[in-house]
Amino acid sequence: MVEFWTFDMVQERLVEAMEVLLRGADRERAWLETATMSLWRQAARDDTETAEDDKPIVTCRHTRLQVAMAEEALAWVDKAVATGPTRHVLGLGLVQLARGDRQRIEWTRVWRAMGGQAGGWTTDGLRMRYSRAITAIAVQLNRTKS
Repeated sequence: MVEFWTFDMVQERLVEAMEVLLRGADRERAWLETATMSLWRQAARDDTETAEDDKPIVTCRHTRLQVAMAEEALAWVDKAVATGPTRHVLGLGLVQLARGDRQRIEWTRVWRAMGGQAGGWTTDGLRMRYSRAITAIAVQLNRTKS
């Protein structure tokens, strides 16, 4: 059990939760490919496809502990970060950290994803929103411990 949650500890747990989400199977794609076509269209399609066209089936099984920890971390976000642009900025930053370099978020990419100049954001403002969101989670976690 953690005695005191720091910014880096909270961020690391949220990145781990995002990695679990990113590794999960794409359930919607599987549903769309099977539930929207008639059986004959699926069989006819197989005659024309080659093995090169087949997409590999990705199965990433998560342990119960990984899923439980991810759900716990996502519940922190639900309690401490209001729905809206701040949560969106937090998600964009965590996805970058989970997919690539865990040390640095490219704020210009986040800025573009948030609408750039049309969105009225600055990269520094987005970075501050992200930092405040993580800090709010850490403060809430530390408050519930004492």
